[in-house]
Order: sequence, then C-alpha cells, then structure tokens
Amino acid sequence: MLKEDMWTIDEDASTELEVRELLAALVRTLKPTLVVETGCYLGRATKAMGLALSKNGMGSLVSCDTDPEMVARAFHTCEELPVEVRLCRGIDLPELREADLVFLDSDYAWRRAEFVLVKPGAIVIIHDTRISYDAAVPPHEGWVREQGGIMFDTYRGLGIMRKATGP
Repeated sequence: MLKEDMWTIDEDASTELEVRELLAALVRTLKPTLVVETGCYLGRATKAMGLALSKNGMGSLVSCDTDPEMVARAFHTCEELPVEVRLCRGIDLPELREADLVFLDSDYAWRRAEFVLVKPGAIVIIHDTRISYDAAVPPHEGWVREQGGIMFDTYRGLGIMRKATGP
C-alpha cells in the first residue's frame, strides 16, 4: 500500500528526493556517456544526476524545459557540473536519439513520443506514471508495463524500462 507521507517532497511539482537519489545511483552504476532529461523544472533531479556524472569522472547531461525561468534556475543550480540546459521541448532534443540513460519528466502529452525517439538499448525512467497532468492523456502506468517496464509505487509513480533492441 502506498503511503504518500513516506516520500520527501520539496514541493508538489518537484521530483521526490528518493527518486533523485535513485537517478543518481543509476548514473553512478550504469556510467552512461550521455544522459538526457526532458523537463528540468527547478533542476533538482538535474543536479543529482550531474553530481553523479562528476563522481564518475565521465559523461554529460543535456536537459531541457519550455519555461525560460525554469531553464535559468536549472542552469544556475548546475553551473559547475557537466550539464547543459536548453530552452526547448524534449522531443526536439537530437540527443534523445543518442542517450544511454533518459529521464522523461516533460509535458505529460509528449512522453510517449519522446520514448519513440530513444535509441534501442537505452535505459528510460518515466516520472509521474500514476497520475496524469493532462485530462486528455491517461496515466502512463499501464503503457510502461506494456513496454515491459517495471513500475514503482512512488508518490506520483515511476517506471523504468530498457528500450527494445529488436522488432
């Protein structure tokens, strides 16, 4: 049973602290050359992954958001890290097709289309799978399972999958 009070939430729209720690642990463990994050918001998850890349001594992260204020805040938060923050939609990031590790946390309606662009074999983490921020888009939980992903009952839901390499 999910206990919402078990999760550390800085504010309602930020990635949970425990999820940020998991993202950092995945970066430390998988040692990706390129990480992509779609939707940086305040840059807290961006910073966690950037710090992990720094500890690895290799790799870089490209993150984006469509809100200029969030891009500026994330840029400032990650100034000394191997992180580039851009003002654009995730689906417009060419690096989405090249990344070894992808964190999809952008506009809810675009996450499935972003996943289509991810290279085969990449590890993909999808945030907010239990809820939808868009009345026209159902929660992604069932879709993640259909793709062979694993669901975690975090505060808002988290899915992890590897993009299939064959037909």
